[in-house]
Amino acid sequence: MRPVTNDTAILITGSRTLAIGLTSLLLSIPPIDHVECLTSLDQLDGVLSGSQPVLIIVDSVLAGDHLAQATETIHVMAPNALRVILSDNIPQLRELVFVSDATVIVKGAEPARLARTLEYLINDHIVA
Repeated sequence: MRPVTNDTAILITGSRTLAIGLTSLLLSIPPIDHVECLTSLDQLDGVLSGSQPVLIIVDSVLAGDHLAQATETIHVMAPNALRVILSDNIPQLRELVFVSDATVIVKGAEPARLARTLEYLINDHIVA
């Protein structure tokens, strides 16, 4: 495991297919040059250990009914990281928009649109 730095994205998902696809997509977006894949939210504390990634993406499936609390915990652990939640469906997206300040994206979004959204989000966040 490589140290988490400001060119690192953390992807938290239990889906190997999603992890492979999103890792490839994330590595195409500057300044990301490393993606750390985790399979549970519990692993995040050990990976951060005082470092801050530029982006943390969480698959909503892993948090179950406690997604709003999980995103708040992530915000406390990595206050400068951008947080993205991958929602399973539109009703969940609508709910999350009201209870979380994280960016919410519905799974299944076309890759080009997802890449554009993440790129705009990251570029808006980085200050030279």
